[in-house]
Amino acid sequence: MAMMVLPREEKLSQDEIVLGTKAVIQGLETLRGEHRALLAPLVAPEAGEAEPGSQERCILLRRSLEAIELGLGEAQVILALSSHLGAVESEKQKLRAQVRRLVQE
Repeated sequence: MAMMVLPREEKLSQDEIVLGTKAVIQGLETLRGEHRALLAPLVAPEAGEAEPGSQERCILLRRSLEAIELGLGEAQVILALSSHLGAVESEKQKLRAQVRRLVQE
């Protein structure tokens, strides 16, 4: 898996993080679909005997699916946290404006 490395001085804005997270979610959802498509014929009951190594492939695909699901869950947490932080910031600005009005009175 490719990893993006940024210099220490460069910081991502919240919008950039959200956009990147949404792109990662799309990629992970596609990957999850591909893994499920690969896994389905391996676990489907068939009249014939299973291919050699199919059980090992099933195990590896399931592990990979678990990691993908974990990544999707973490990405959803990032999006929820971003939304919450936006709401908190909005409330903070509203309260500051209210304090300014009260001070002026």
